[in-house]
Amino acid sequence: MSRFKYSGEEMDLNKVLKMNQDISKSFLKDSDIFLTKKKADMNISASMELLYSLGEGASIEELSLEITTKDKKLKNRPILEEWDKVVNQANECISTAVVIEDIVSESEIKEAFQELDEINQMFSRKTTITNKTDLSFLAIAVAIQVLKSLIFPHVAEKFHYGESFDESGRLKHNDKSIEQAHRKSNSDFRDKKLKKHEAGHWINILYQTPAYDITKGSKGLNINMGGAYHRMYTLGHDPVLGWVFGTMNILTDIITLNTFKSYRIMRNPMKITNEVVPMGLLFKESYEWKKDDPLNLPAAIFAQAQHLKSDEYTKLGLPIPILSSVNEMLASKLYKKNYDAICLARDLKVVGSSLMVSRIFDTIISLVHGFFRKEDELKDLYEVRTRKILLISNSIASTSTILNAKITSNPKNLDIGMLLNTVTHLFMDIRFIEKIKQEFIESEISDRLKKELDEIDRLYEEI
Repeated sequence: MSRFKYSGEEMDLNKVLKMNQDISKSFLKDSDIFLTKKKADMNISASMELLYSLGEGASIEELSLEITTKDKKLKNRPILEEWDKVVNQANECISTAVVIEDIVSESEIKEAFQELDEINQMFSRKTTITNKTDLSFLAIAVAIQVLKSLIFPHVAEKFHYGESFDESGRLKHNDKSIEQAHRKSNSDFRDKKLKKHEAGHWINILYQTPAYDITKGSKGLNINMGGAYHRMYTLGHDPVLGWVFGTMNILTDIITLNTFKSYRIMRNPMKITNEVVPMGLLFKESYEWKKDDPLNLPAAIFAQAQHLKSDEYTKLGLPIPILSSVNEMLASKLYKKNYDAICLARDLKVVGSSLMVSRIFDTIISLVHGFFRKEDELKDLYEVRTRKILLISNSIASTSTILNAKITSNPKNLDIGMLLNTVTHLFMDIRFIEKIKQEFIESEISDRLKKELDEIDRLYEEI
């Protein structure tokens, strides 16, 4: 049982190596080959003695010197077979699985790992940031990012980061100005389309109450509509999902709840019925209404847009996108505290701006650090040092903002943009460093192997 794990290709390689090893050992044990080699060596010695006796010693020494000093390549190299053929041949010779312990000894495995450790140490020496220049850049990067994380709470406060909206600055959901603007937009859309298209169901779509605004009948069905907070429990009011489900609900007179369960509604009297509509049927009916009249779908999308727009700046606003379908309790808590989609959009802008500022600082530090690279330093290895500087500085700054939020017991002091930037570095930079390290190890092993192969070629040419 091997202590190593192998891929299918590696198992094939092991088997081929074992086959070649067995063939090589068979040559050493073959008495006919040994006698042939011994006879050839005797013939070469006899020929050399004859040439020396004929006075050609100088020519022999000159030729020997030319062979050993000039970098000559083999003129006649063996033709390599296709790999698949070699693997098939190995499978025919060896029926059982082959592991590395079957090919090399434990001491040879230990020696290989020692060589790998040596290469790893070489990589560490070349990419460490203990020199004066790198340490200076690290100190500057840490200072900039930590300062930013400490300033963030004061800047965020100016933009009301994390705050709920003030109801006094919002309109009632049935405010006349909202209704007038809504009605005017619908009429403008209708009049514009009537110039090219005849009247039809699409006009009803514009003016009738959306299915997801109907709450009557929900109690009898044990459906929690949240009363005045019904917008949180219907996907038609979701600022993201509403563009899909709200549009389909308007087309089909079906209401879809935040649980993704749908019910058909009736218009006279206007209420939710007990008819459950499967999701597949909802999509099918939406498609049929779209096919029935080319203006049905545009009218439904327009009606959805107008409805979201009219609800957006009311006293209840629109709920946080998608959250009610993922965590209804948290969504309800935030919504009832007047934290709506507009508040989230504002906070996302603050977080995005913070992230962008951190990225700008990183870019500047990276570019300036690159100017200090010496000509004899490999670009990839130098970039590893640059990325280590950015990774360490961002990690320290992220720790700083977490401690600040913890000590002050104020989650608004947490610089989420900084944390996102650090997470990005953790994923991208560590992956990059591992990639460069792997390439460095493979390159170093390849160089050492090439030297050994060149030496084998040289010895082969001397024979």
